[in-house]
Amino acid sequence: MIVAALRRMFSATPSRRSLDAAGGGRRWKDAPVMRDGAREVAVSAATVAIRAQHFVMNDPNGSRIASALESNIVGAGIKPRSQHPHEETRARLNSNFLAWTDEADADRGGDFYALQAALFRDMAVQGEALAIFQVDPMTGAPTIRRLHPEQLDRSKTIRLENGRVIVNGVEFDARGGIIAYHIRPGAPGDTLAGLPFHTERYPAGEVIHLFRRLFPGQVRGLSWFAPVLLTGRELSDLLDAMLVRSKVAALFVGSIHDPDGSVGGFEGTQSGPTLDTTVEPGAIRVEQNGSRLDWSDPPDAGDTTKHASFTLRRIAAGMNVPFELASGDYSGTNYSSARAALLEFRRFCEAIQHHVIVFGLCRPVWHRFVNWQALTAQVSTVAYATGRRSFEAVKWLPPRWAWVDPQKDATAAILEMNAGLRSRSEIVAERGYDIETIDREIAADQARAKQLGIVINGITPTMPEHEPDDA
Repeated sequence: MIVAALRRMFSATPSRRSLDAAGGGRRWKDAPVMRDGAREVAVSAATVAIRAQHFVMNDPNGSRIASALESNIVGAGIKPRSQHPHEETRARLNSNFLAWTDEADADRGGDFYALQAALFRDMAVQGEALAIFQVDPMTGAPTIRRLHPEQLDRSKTIRLENGRVIVNGVEFDARGGIIAYHIRPGAPGDTLAGLPFHTERYPAGEVIHLFRRLFPGQVRGLSWFAPVLLTGRELSDLLDAMLVRSKVAALFVGSIHDPDGSVGGFEGTQSGPTLDTTVEPGAIRVEQNGSRLDWSDPPDAGDTTKHASFTLRRIAAGMNVPFELASGDYSGTNYSSARAALLEFRRFCEAIQHHVIVFGLCRPVWHRFVNWQALTAQVSTVAYATGRRSFEAVKWLPPRWAWVDPQKDATAAILEMNAGLRSRSEIVAERGYDIETIDREIAADQARAKQLGIVINGITPTMPEHEPDDA
């Protein structure tokens, strides 16, 4: 039966394709196609990146979208909680990591979480983020230096010996695994960028290279703004034209008709037959010699505002951002629509958080940090050597989501927990907190309330015993 089906498949040549998307004819004439997505990215990503950066820096909506993505996906930071089985070791790792975050940025531009936000913004706007691990010469602590993505030499594509190959500055071994990166010493625009320095080869373990992998074989990242740049430019031109038109309509008051060439009752600067004059607010002029003033009545702009709003909705959709976040306009939002939009947006954010940022940035940083802790004897070197996986086990907690309706969300969480559908730990982690920290804080609050005799939630704790009076 399979052989017969294959014979029918290859012997019969249909006169017309059943799939419209694969058809031909006038409607598909000159339709653009993308045969090799990875190659298109390699060729076009640099141009898209500089256009996206201009769009984000100059267009209000582009700037707002970039900020909305950064604040929702990274926010105050994606923070680690060690999963080591021993509580003392777990607490020490968490405490030491918190102290190290202030020293994480080699340029001292902020802490580790500020560096997270900066690298994410590079990835979203320019398509990729680039950083290298370094060692602080004073303390020996690991640090991270943020680089411009174009320092990764895009022009370096050659075939090496032993099956190795360099593609757009990324070196692969014979099996296709990344083994090194070739990085320029200066970024575009730096004084070193134009000098004929050779690129430096960095082992893959020393480099952080973040980007969304859209195609198999993709080596470099593509700006997230690629689908909307052309539409965004057209919308920006439309809004600029509307603004200029309104300005001209407000400035141009009217025309003076003077049959005999002498304008009566108006003052101004005469230039040949033209008189440049103005009209003061509320002024009434007496016309002489047949002069007549016609007031300007510009035509209505029509549905331009609706077109602009619809276009911005397309841009927001292309960026996976709710329209309200892209525009800052919440006038047409109700509870149901806001909740539906935010839930979908949060799914997108969570995918980026865990599939890209945690995997490509946070985990390598934690591994480097734990290794440093073992080398400096902050944790047991013997225990680390024999149980490295337990030290590297970590859970990364993204920033908590603000509740759309706190009462309904809290009630739903309690019902799910009481029904055995979700654990309390999962509910707490979903809000961006650590269950162990919260339990310790609750226990400390209860102990302090009991000691002081404070009533909490209508429950009076046991009063502390007092020493009997001497009298």
